[in-house]
Amino acid sequence: MDAKYDPTADPSALPLSGFRIVDVSQIGAGPYCTSLLGDLGADVIKVEPTWGDSFRKIDDEMGEGESAYFFGVNRSKRSLGLDLRTSEGYEVLTELVRQADAFVVAFRPDAVTRMKIDYETLKKINPSLVYCSITAFGEDGPRAHQPGMDILGQALSGVMGLTGEQDGPPIKVGVPIADFVTAFQSGFAITAALLHKTRTGAGQKVSLNLLDGQVSTLANFVTHFDRTKIPFRPQGGGHSQIVPYQPFADVKGQYFILACLNDSFWPKIVTALGDDRLMDDKLTTNSSRVKHRHEVVAILTEIFATDLASQWIDRLEAAGVPCSPVHRMEDALEDPQVKHNGSIVELEHPDFGPYPVVNNPMRFHDLAVGPRGYAPRLGEHSRELLAEFGIPGKKIQQLIEAGTVVEFNREPATTQTEAGSCPFLAASAEVH
Repeated sequence: MDAKYDPTADPSALPLSGFRIVDVSQIGAGPYCTSLLGDLGADVIKVEPTWGDSFRKIDDEMGEGESAYFFGVNRSKRSLGLDLRTSEGYEVLTELVRQADAFVVAFRPDAVTRMKIDYETLKKINPSLVYCSITAFGEDGPRAHQPGMDILGQALSGVMGLTGEQDGPPIKVGVPIADFVTAFQSGFAITAALLHKTRTGAGQKVSLNLLDGQVSTLANFVTHFDRTKIPFRPQGGGHSQIVPYQPFADVKGQYFILACLNDSFWPKIVTALGDDRLMDDKLTTNSSRVKHRHEVVAILTEIFATDLASQWIDRLEAAGVPCSPVHRMEDALEDPQVKHNGSIVELEHPDFGPYPVVNNPMRFHDLAVGPRGYAPRLGEHSRELLAEFGIPGKKIQQLIEAGTVVEFNREPATTQTEAGSCPFLAASAEVH
């Protein structure tokens, strides 16, 4: 956590400087996507219901009603608290859309239509708008209107069916990989659409969903399966197509990774370990080792159980063999390479002080790309944003007094809004 952001840095030189993005998404995929775009210099306006993104309250680690989850995936953006149930609230949103370059939504298709924030409606307001729709399964088809979330994307795509121990139950990937893969792909698509808009002046709609994002991660499996018709099954920490490429336990049960990515590494492994059983000619090629997987793994398991992981890693690294310890997350944060890379950045929140977030993995050597600000407080920028969009001060005050717009430090509501009473909140609970 050595790297820190500079809140005084001028973002005007960043790649997406000058682009304005209106983001009505909540929970995971959409918010993390727009955080990354904000890191790159875009002016991201997070439009939240007046009671806040539903994931502000998923835990209380940052204080009551402020979750660490929310802080982790929302940064480099400004918050506008807006009640879209009212006609005046919707008018404010249309003014934002009129002056925006891109719009990001992550609700179910029927909710988007009901809320009048579908592409066909908004492109009449702004024909050059880049509109990004993030759904769980797609905008049409047999599952389009079903509730969706990360774990369902992993399950339906086959990713969960490939993950776990042999003959064990399916295992969800430890991080919300369906959400985050979709976040990365959405950012890629929006940036490409903005480039197209810059060159042609034309807006367009881009659509992504959690299911497609997970299916896309099967790129190295699908063609292989078509050729062989042999189903892939979970291999624990191993690889269905490469042997050895997995964790092994040492004499104390501590795991480390041995990765023989291609056949050039196999002779080095044999030399480093010095066991005659590995010198069998039938093990010289990867395709043969895959066929004899159980034999190869059994021999290596026996060998590695005789010494410490650190000793094996030293011997294998000296021989030029890819290997590494298996870190828990807390270990990874202290890894010298992770710290050298500045993979974790410390942000400074005015209420909660310093807190860490993952850095933007896209590094521009001549530009200071990275998190540009803490996760905003609900409605923290409402007044300044409406002024920037040309709404008169008197009108802004009326909207705030009516409760259509919320600004930070407003007295908390006396009753909790139910999820089913507002399309904005109900929709956000169904897909992210």
